[in-house]
Amino acid sequence: MASTRYRLVPVGPGDSGFYPEHLYLALEATQLGYWQLDLRSGELSSSPQCKAKYGRDPGEEFTLEMFFERVHPEDRPRVKEALQSAGRRATEGDPNFSVEYRVYQADGQMRWQLSQGVVLLGPKGDPSHVVGVTLDITERKELEAALAERECHYRQMLEALPDMLFRLDRQGRCLEIKPPSNFPTQYPPDHYLGKTPEELFPPGEAQAVRQHLELAFATQQIQEMEYCWTECSSEPQYRQARFVPFENEQMLVMVRDITARKQAELKLQQQVQREKLFNRLMQAINGSLDLPTLFEVAVQEVGQVLQAARVTLYQYLPEERVWVAIVGHVRSPEVPSFLHLRIPDDPEIPAIQQLKRLQVFHVRDPQQVADSFALQERQDHQLGPWLGIPVACQGKLWGALALGRLISEPDWQAEEIKLAIAIGDHLGVAIHQAELYQKLQQTNAELDYQVRVRNGQLQQAYEDEALLQLITEEIRSSLDEQKILETVAQELALRLGLSGCRIALHDPERQASVLAVDYRPDQGIRRFPLEIPFADFAEVLQQLRGGQFCYFSNLGHPCWPGYERHTLLVVPICDLRDRTGQQKDSLLLGNICGSRPPGQVFGEREQRLMQRVAGQCAIAIRQARLYQTVQQQVQQLQELNHLKDEFLHMVSHEMRTPLTNMKLAIGFLSRANLTEREQRYLQILEMETNRELDLINELLELQAIEAGNRDLKLTWLSPQEWIPNLSEPFRLRAAQQGQQFQVEWDPDLLPLCTDESLLSRVVGELLNNACKYTPAGESICLRFSQSHQQGRPGWLIEVGNTGVEIPPEALPRLFEKFYRIPQLDRRKAGGTGLGLALAKKAMEILEGSLTVASHSGQVIFRVWCPSQSRTPQAGIPGEST
Repeated sequence: MASTRYRLVPVGPGDSGFYPEHLYLALEATQLGYWQLDLRSGELSSSPQCKAKYGRDPGEEFTLEMFFERVHPEDRPRVKEALQSAGRRATEGDPNFSVEYRVYQADGQMRWQLSQGVVLLGPKGDPSHVVGVTLDITERKELEAALAERECHYRQMLEALPDMLFRLDRQGRCLEIKPPSNFPTQYPPDHYLGKTPEELFPPGEAQAVRQHLELAFATQQIQEMEYCWTECSSEPQYRQARFVPFENEQMLVMVRDITARKQAELKLQQQVQREKLFNRLMQAINGSLDLPTLFEVAVQEVGQVLQAARVTLYQYLPEERVWVAIVGHVRSPEVPSFLHLRIPDDPEIPAIQQLKRLQVFHVRDPQQVADSFALQERQDHQLGPWLGIPVACQGKLWGALALGRLISEPDWQAEEIKLAIAIGDHLGVAIHQAELYQKLQQTNAELDYQVRVRNGQLQQAYEDEALLQLITEEIRSSLDEQKILETVAQELALRLGLSGCRIALHDPERQASVLAVDYRPDQGIRRFPLEIPFADFAEVLQQLRGGQFCYFSNLGHPCWPGYERHTLLVVPICDLRDRTGQQKDSLLLGNICGSRPPGQVFGEREQRLMQRVAGQCAIAIRQARLYQTVQQQVQQLQELNHLKDEFLHMVSHEMRTPLTNMKLAIGFLSRANLTEREQRYLQILEMETNRELDLINELLELQAIEAGNRDLKLTWLSPQEWIPNLSEPFRLRAAQQGQQFQVEWDPDLLPLCTDESLLSRVVGELLNNACKYTPAGESICLRFSQSHQQGRPGWLIEVGNTGVEIPPEALPRLFEKFYRIPQLDRRKAGGTGLGLALAKKAMEILEGSLTVASHSGQVIFRVWCPSQSRTPQAGIPGEST
């Protein structure tokens, strides 16, 4: 299509010739559907682009009624109302016309349209025409719907939060607030807008809030603080403020009610503090066997722990029928002490009745009991809540612990009463402990002895475990069987103080026990050939096969000169993992023999240790032998792989020559005068020959790449030259197949230094696959953009096609050699399955990457090719060399 040169000319106020020609050219250049509606006659005129959206040819008639048939039924009244009111608004001074609606296109799909225009007035000032354009706003509407749904979802999540939320600006002013749902606020939400932290938070916390706010702005990290709020409740309320940096120099402050947690923490702290004091009290009680000292310490500590104004310890003397105050403690001099006070054992007194039944006596106010002495104490010294705790020894009443508080102080709580009962119980135990001191001393001595014995046993067990762990780590760190055996023999001999340690392995084929290692502390590792037939120690062998050790008190060993006599312990090395009832011979791998001079024995601990070491040794031997087997298999696989590569190389070369000759012969035959049937057979033969040649060439190239024989031939690629040359053949091919083909690249795309042949092969393979698998009517897009990855500049190349999707299970295997997905090949074009494998290897040589993603009915390959730093064969395009 020949291009016409246009130039911009000024348009005068009366130059009406500009509109008929130039305006329509401008509208056609924008590819927008423009239209004109006669408000008087209802006649609709539309451009070819506008008719095409509704499935109409440029020459076909398209009336207003046809247009309304395409409009969604729910939107027709709104569109008609907009057209009917357009003239009225124009006469009122607003000539603009705009309406959004849904239409059904020719393919049946529903799209959103935006019609915009102006109302033209006639000579008499009455509305005559509406002219405008129609835009497709479907994507915008879908985005608006998605955003509205997401906003609703987030708002619901936000409303579900029980916390109070503030959005503050950089100066700390409140821009937005979400009221809390689990604690009250002092003011309505609008009151907080525009307020600063000094007004939003308690005055005493404003400085700390400002510091956390500034720190969050400075570090862009979340900050937290806790504070106490007392304005909305008589009891202190605790809050947690969380400062979260927000976009555009804003801060999101989340205020959470943590009163329950803080109250639990405070209660826990009080409980912990009481437990500490209680433990200290118990230590003081248990640490003394002198009763006067014990009583004095107990009374003082009880007063401090339970915060009592007065504490008195009474002893009950049943022979004298009297209660005697033997120890007393007061918190202040204003409260008198009851020391040495004697109270008759009067059954009419309620407190004495309950204490003698070993029950706690508790009264909130002395006025509740008929006791003149208590009433006098309340009147004179303001003593209020009373608490009496019985103290019993061996289930018999010994006395009582009396505690009193002032009227202004709180009553005794359940936890405090429970603690006082525990103290009374411990006092009874301490008293009984003093009486049984001698017996306790003897018991302690016996316990100390037992503890020492047990500690000795535990120490031995610990040392054995440490030794076993050391030997296990050393033998498992090696896969050399001989080294493992030498390590075991040496460590056992040195750690157990043996005179020698020998390890023999059993050979079922030769029916003999073969000495593998002999270690003696004075001579080290000794190696010499020694085989003992199974028949020579059949009884011992039978016991070893049963998993039992053999113990000899005075026996000679063939390894020693002159068959010196020693105490021997022989333990089996059994592979217990494969133990079966039918094949016991294969379970016994060998034995470990430890020796000591005559008269010295092996204890049970040493016997168990040697058996456990033998078990670890069996595992190490099995692993070492398995490793050797695997190594042999790996070596065999490497040899087979090498033979396979050589075979492929030889076959490819041997087949290439006859196939080339066949191709030449086919070329000569194609010039001959052949029948139509012969020509068809000849075409099939030529197609299959080319296919085999492509397979052989790809095999050879893949082998060269994998062998590292492919050297880079660097050159500078100019995007303005290289991209059109590469994409033009595929553009023509796509047009022939009814596919849409697009090529895009950034205007600022820089030249690339790389191997042109390899990069062209990679992109060409991806475009070839896209053309092969893309259905007619779908699109293929080739995009180039500048990209920096791993600190290197380069090109990011994307090849995408629609109308096809790769199954998720096929994506991991897509770059394997000879792997194909036949169900995607609708045109039955076939292939070797080597193209993507070659492309992957080529990008590895170019130090780039090749990835694939497939979803939503499309496939996208991404190629990142870095610019090479080595000197290319040609200079940068556009520069002189």
